[in-house]
Amino acid sequence: MRILLMGLNHKTAPLEIREKLSFSGEGLTQALTEFRSYVPQGIILSTCNRTEAYVVTDSIEETRTTVLKFLSGFYDRDQFNLWPYLYSSVDMDAVRHLFGVASGLDSMIIGEPQILGQVRQALTVASRSNKPGLTISRLFHYALRAGRRVRDETSIGRHSLSVSFAGAKFTESIVGDLSNSTVLLVGTGEVGRAIGRAISSLGVGKLNVSNRTLARSKETAEELNGSSIPFEKIWDALIDADVVICSTNSPGHVFSKRNMVESLTKRNNRPLFVFDLAVPRDVDPAIAKLDNVQLYNLDDLQNIVEQNRLNRQDSVCEAEFIINEEVDRFDRWFSSLEAIPVIKRMKEEIETIRKTELEKALLRLPNLSFEETRIIERLSLSIVDKFMHKPIAALKDPINPLHVEIMKKVYGIGVEGQDE
Repeated sequence: MRILLMGLNHKTAPLEIREKLSFSGEGLTQALTEFRSYVPQGIILSTCNRTEAYVVTDSIEETRTTVLKFLSGFYDRDQFNLWPYLYSSVDMDAVRHLFGVASGLDSMIIGEPQILGQVRQALTVASRSNKPGLTISRLFHYALRAGRRVRDETSIGRHSLSVSFAGAKFTESIVGDLSNSTVLLVGTGEVGRAIGRAISSLGVGKLNVSNRTLARSKETAEELNGSSIPFEKIWDALIDADVVICSTNSPGHVFSKRNMVESLTKRNNRPLFVFDLAVPRDVDPAIAKLDNVQLYNLDDLQNIVEQNRLNRQDSVCEAEFIINEEVDRFDRWFSSLEAIPVIKRMKEEIETIRKTELEKALLRLPNLSFEETRIIERLSLSIVDKFMHKPIAALKDPINPLHVEIMKKVYGIGVEGQDE
């Protein structure tokens, strides 16, 4: 039994590729249901900057092909070559990667606080949708433990910089002083609200908030001392805006080039800064070619990302030490799984022998009382338990997997033509 990871992230794939493989909400539930038809045990972790599949398999190469087929089917119907953007790891390398993800070490913003909740959510959705299997479930529980330890025991979680705040700081670095600017915030989900709080903390002249659900828009606007804009009125609001920040969960573009052109004609050539922090993107990339529009997305945060990485280097070393401890802990549990069918077969065989020999002995002693018979039976059980203790301990020892392989051959477990 092996563990396989396949995925892509902000390090290996540009945004236009990542957004094609972004699963959320009902899309994730549908993907997980279909994924189960491809693999017996698996889970999908999808965030704004990564999509990863974790699978338990007996055949790494065959499953790589299977997972690639699944991902490619969701990516595009024209059979786009997804392989150059994917990375792959097996066994404890895959485990270490996941623990690093849960700890925020593999995020665009190192230590960003949302990722642990996203890992937890991936497990929750998978448990409801496709029953990911014992090993995958335990793997993600261990990952959550590693992530919590890193946040609790290192400084990486203290004063952590979220993608939302990084986006707000990036906006300020491009636009400059926001105190005289009108900002239109489109999208009031978890990320949208976080961006709204961050941009408000920097001091905004006027903040307009819009969401498909008007009640959410009003609630967020009230929290941020802004004004709520009905979603169907965002094009009117865009005429007065200096800055637009988008972070919806829409599967398609909220801002099309055609509608943007119409709005720009009413702005008297005033410059418009658009920050699209959604995956998939809310803004048609073609808008970047229009006059008086500057369009930015998640991949434009690199300067802030690099500075954050340098500032947190010491914390990363502390976190990696904890991750190594947790990988070793999981490895011991995972290695013990190989021993379970062997131990079961050993116990079955010796129990058969014990009962057979006990019956023979009792037939030779027909005059024993009930209590004497029980004493002899308990004696046989005690001898078996003591005899089995050391072999079972040796089989569970992850440092010596050869013991398991030897006993598999002895008992014919996993050998072609014999019982599994």
